[in-house]
Amino acid sequence: MKPLRLILIAAVSRNGVLSSGGKIPWHLPGDIAHFRGRTAGGWLLLGRTTYEQMTGWFKSGQVPVVLTRQIDYEVPGGWAVSSLEEAMSIAAKHEVKELLVCGGAQVYTAALPWADEVILTTLDAEMEGDRWFPEMRESEWGVADAKVFPADYENAWSMTIRRMVRHLG
Repeated sequence: MKPLRLILIAAVSRNGVLSSGGKIPWHLPGDIAHFRGRTAGGWLLLGRTTYEQMTGWFKSGQVPVVLTRQIDYEVPGGWAVSSLEEAMSIAAKHEVKELLVCGGAQVYTAALPWADEVILTTLDAEMEGDRWFPEMRESEWGVADAKVFPADYENAWSMTIRRMVRHLG
């Protein structure tokens, strides 16, 4: 069996903002469609607050794995875990090929050192916020592919979706 791959998927503003006051301060239907398509049928690692904010998103066979300090937290159709290691262990036991890390900021920060890949949508605007994506060392990552999407009638800002892979060695 191939080892479990840990993949972070996030959207940020040009200045690295993930959210403000617990909400995403922009609306990009194109990125939402990308996120839903990429995570359909996947195992998703989320912090408890992010999981609760995404209620109603889990319609495509996703399996939520929720990182929480609450011992008795219930996750219908998924798992509650107390550590990243526990999440990875459960996914590996179920022969999952990849665990998609979907936020929030603390979960991204904990998972980044273990990540094999990062799929990052960057909104072409600077936003005010109180949660940021963790800093990535350029020397550790290479852009495998990138696609630019111009602003249009549904998406007020242009965005770039990059898939970055960790350099080996």
